[in-house]
Amino acid sequence: MISGELDGRVALVTAAAGAGIGKAIATRLAADGATVIVTDVHQRRLDAAVAEIGGNAVGYLLDAGDRDQIVQVTDAVAAAHGPISILVNNAALNVLGPIFDYDPADWDRVMAVNLSGPWMLSRQVMRQLREAGLPGVILNVSTYAPDVGGEGIEAPYAVSKGGLNVLTRSCAHEGGPYGIRANTLSMGMVTGTRFTDALHPDMQDTERAKSPLGRLSHVDDIVEAAAFLISDRSRNITGETLNVAAGTHMRW
Repeated sequence: MISGELDGRVALVTAAAGAGIGKAIATRLAADGATVIVTDVHQRRLDAAVAEIGGNAVGYLLDAGDRDQIVQVTDAVAAAHGPISILVNNAALNVLGPIFDYDPADWDRVMAVNLSGPWMLSRQVMRQLREAGLPGVILNVSTYAPDVGGEGIEAPYAVSKGGLNVLTRSCAHEGGPYGIRANTLSMGMVTGTRFTDALHPDMQDTERAKSPLGRLSHVDDIVEAAAFLISDRSRNITGETLNVAAGTHMRW
């Protein structure tokens, strides 16, 4: 941690009030000096997260799949705190099911949260930065699932994340002339999160066996990588995908 590294910057993190990666990243950004806009769909959970993070954390209710809300929140944040110079698209939804039977409504919702929302948020933030003449960073939280084709019954999730990875490169190309960088932080199973520790402990040994290092990533590993990609220490890195997966992505 570099104290004060992000002083004066406004960072918006989606789905940042749960017991997972979003809150961990938001906590780190606040510790590094940023004004952190913590967003979530649950008011009580949002209030608790803001109180826990402390410092410069501010909460805003936001459904990351609702375009109208995205416009309202990003406009309100800019009016109250200044342009958003750091965007972390962390919100994600995974509704499992075979392609043969998948509910079209579930498909639409997964795409709205995982892909259309990040596109709309990136559009809003890039416009703010261009108008203000300020540099900025977009970090898209993704997975190596697109590289293995959505094995099993998670094809819509993999498709949405594949699109998100392309969005990263598009934002890097178009934002570059304005000093806006965009990168993807990719991962597999991450310990220290509710998804892995509480919901899927049975999958850890199988995933660990795929790692050349013989281990899984911990949430702290993800936070360190995110902090680096967001900071000026990575000022010459854009349009890239960083896999923080202990090498498991190479064993599929």
